[in-house]
Amino acid sequence: MSAARVFGAGLAIAMTFAVAWLSRAPTDFAGDGDALIRLSWRVDGVTVEACETLSEEELAKRPIHMRNPQACIGTIAPFELVATLGGQTIVHDTIWPGGIRGDRPIYVFRDIPVIPGRSVLSVRFEAVVPEGTEVDSAVSRLTWEGEIELAPDDVALLTMDDHGAFVLRTPGPAASD
Repeated sequence: MSAARVFGAGLAIAMTFAVAWLSRAPTDFAGDGDALIRLSWRVDGVTVEACETLSEEELAKRPIHMRNPQACIGTIAPFELVATLGGQTIVHDTIWPGGIRGDRPIYVFRDIPVIPGRSVLSVRFEAVVPEGTEVDSAVSRLTWEGEIELAPDDVALLTMDDHGAFVLRTPGPAASD
C-alpha cells in the first residue's frame, strides 16, 4: 500500500471522527431563551397560462405539426407570504418557484425567533396571479390564524397536512385553530 493511500485512509477516518464529535456540540437556535416559530411546507404551485390566438400568417410560418391556433405559455405563479404575531408583521416575502425556468415546487422554510408568551399568530400564503386569471388550485390561498403560547426555547411548527391545509404543532397543549 502506498503512502498516499495510507494518508488518505487516515485522513478519512480522522474526518469521520471530527464530524461525529462536532455533531454533539450544543447549539442555541435563537439565543437568550427566545422561542421559535418555524414555517415549513412545500406546494406544487399554481399554473398560470397566457394564451393568444395566432393569425393565419403566423400559423403558416410554423411547421405543420405546430399549427395550433392557440399559443399558450404556462408559468408557475409566485406566492406572497405574510405572517403577523400580535398584530406585528414578522414575515412579508414573495416566494418564487425553483428551477431555471421557474417550473419547480415552491418551498417555504423560515425560522423566526420570537419573544416567549401568548399571542395571536396569523399566516397568509397566497398566489400572485394577474387580474382576471382564473385559478382552480386548492393551494392558491392558504390561511391560518390562532392563539399560540410559547415558553422559552419552545419551537412551534406551522406546516401543511396531507389534505393541503395548515396545521400548527407546538410542544405544549394544542393551539386553537
